[in-house]
Amino acid sequence: MSLEEVKDIGPARSRKLAEHGITTLYDLVTTDPHELAKILGVTITKAKEIINNAKEQLFSKTQIVETASEAEEFLKKNVRYISTGSKEVDKILGGGVPTMSTTAFVGHAATGKTQMVFTLIANTLKEGRYAAYIETEPSGDFIPRIREICVKRGIEYDPKKILVVRADKIASPHQQLLAYEAVWRKCRDEKLDLGLLAVDSFSAKIREFYTGREMLAMRSQEVARHMGILQQIAAEMNCAVVLTGQVMSVPDISAQIEAKMRFGTPMRPYGGEFFLHSICNLVLLEQVASNEWEATVLDSPTLPRRSARFRLTDKGVEDL
Repeated sequence: MSLEEVKDIGPARSRKLAEHGITTLYDLVTTDPHELAKILGVTITKAKEIINNAKEQLFSKTQIVETASEAEEFLKKNVRYISTGSKEVDKILGGGVPTMSTTAFVGHAATGKTQMVFTLIANTLKEGRYAAYIETEPSGDFIPRIREICVKRGIEYDPKKILVVRADKIASPHQQLLAYEAVWRKCRDEKLDLGLLAVDSFSAKIREFYTGREMLAMRSQEVARHMGILQQIAAEMNCAVVLTGQVMSVPDISAQIEAKMRFGTPMRPYGGEFFLHSICNLVLLEQVASNEWEATVLDSPTLPRRSARFRLTDKGVEDL
């Protein structure tokens, strides 16, 4: 439904809203009245009235409340799984990385996080869908590596189906946030079938910008903004949102023991509790031998804690 059909929203106001990323009824009803008033140049009272008008339209057009059987049928019909490249890792994830949700791969440097993302990009292309890669840390010319994985796996490499935001475009968490919206808008405007949105690394710029304990509250608010938009993209585009994350040391032995019990390692994933609550599947990657890595599902609402081992080759992620 066009926003122009909402009472008090005509073509001119619809264009103003679109300029600020508000293009659907859901976008409009979840916009803060003060922000809407500023965008449209109206009073707070009028902004609230417009939001209420949009809610009426939303409830009349959309089934929000449904039975458990209807929800199960919807998810069974719509959720898709992207292979990690390893059947064993796919198995512990319930079939692969799911769409309509967020999955985070966390771990030390050189534990296979980026190679996991590149393999997921290749397998997204295999399914005929678009993949978006947002790079926040410079890694050189990564395109040849994605191409190599595709070629080695016998997957048709189509560079036009890979959307890229390079690290030199992202100097702050705010620009990282804009990158999500830019990808989202491009896919909406051009009607692209986005299957994967990967952010590598999600935590790097946030960690760089919000330093010191005195900034923890601000960091939590920033993470909340990021996760809110990413969850909307996952739901609307029926895509998998995949984040790579850093881990950090904890200061004392008791905290290390707590982290070991909770995460299987004396380190904690960076991002704080809001990040941990927002992620659907949290997966720890570790190197356990010279050419052997392990993936462990640390937390998931639907999956048990379990591990699978894999290797990294010129094909990306593979079974041992």
